[in-house]
Amino acid sequence: MSVHRRWFSLPREPATVAAGRRRVRDLLTTWNTPLDEDTRFTLDLVTSELLGNAVRHASGDAVTVGVHADPLHHRAVIEVYDSSPVLPTTPAHPDEDAESGRGLLLIAELALAHGVVRKRGGKWVWAEIALPGAAARPAPGDHPPRQAPHGGVTPRAMTCQ
Repeated sequence: MSVHRRWFSLPREPATVAAGRRRVRDLLTTWNTPLDEDTRFTLDLVTSELLGNAVRHASGDAVTVGVHADPLHHRAVIEVYDSSPVLPTTPAHPDEDAESGRGLLLIAELALAHGVVRKRGGKWVWAEIALPGAAARPAPGDHPPRQAPHGGVTPRAMTCQ
């Protein structure tokens, strides 16, 4: 089994979310990446949230999506680049009547790891997903909780220039 990588760009518009989700699924299928129903659901949701945030909150005409699959190590990474320098933040408790603000909380629950990498002219927001056959994710009490660094960047984030 080999590692696969592909990047593609899409216009920054609402239809991009569904198109990006389909493209990620198609790439993983083409690469014969093992997927079960739960993993497909997780990949769809994480891809939708990453792209939806970029479409709603970023600037510029396009977003770039990176898809990386490593079946041997049972991992896939979805990353979305946008040209906004504004880093995403996760509210501690979104208002229960709010229609948005839960995307990064969902990603944090479903992903093995997630974060943001600051780049000149924008940022990559990414999430690593377990593929079937991966070891179970540690229970929340098994590790001390990680605090967001100053500035409200997501807990597993890193920034670089």
